[in-house]
Amino acid sequence: MDLNQVRAFAVTAHGDQMYDEHPYEHHLSAVASIISGWTEDSELIAAAWLHDTLEDTAVTFDDLAETFTPRVASLVWAVTAEGEVRVEKMNAIYRKIEALPDAALVKLADRVANVEAAPAGSRHQARYAAEHERFGQTIRPHVPAEAWARMEAAFKAGDLD
Repeated sequence: MDLNQVRAFAVTAHGDQMYDEHPYEHHLSAVASIISGWTEDSELIAAAWLHDTLEDTAVTFDDLAETFTPRVASLVWAVTAEGEVRVEKMNAIYRKIEALPDAALVKLADRVANVEAAPAGSRHQARYAAEHERFGQTIRPHVPAEAWARMEAAFKAGDLD
């Protein structure tokens, strides 16, 4: 899989969206870089680049399946929030990850990138801390120990434990 094509697709799909004060590519690149440290599976790395496309852009599941692979589309779908409020959205992701455990590594890379980027004392830090126990119950059984260790290190560095 051509990861440069995947990156270009994701960046184009997100257009002018921002991640705090950065172009959205900043976040996507962080997630892809993190997951690349844990796996060489190009479809997981592609899903990391694309992880927010279904949730935040006009891209559809069929677009991803046709442009890349059905597995990539399914991985992205599994980490896509559905619902009206945060708890519903996260529960939907947890249910989908239980059905497609490979997606746990993508979600973990996203969460690590978010925790590492969250400013000290921010509402983001508080939200991630409040979700951490349930997040760990779902994600940790499906990821390598060294990947989960990075999550714990990010929490410790941000004083979130």
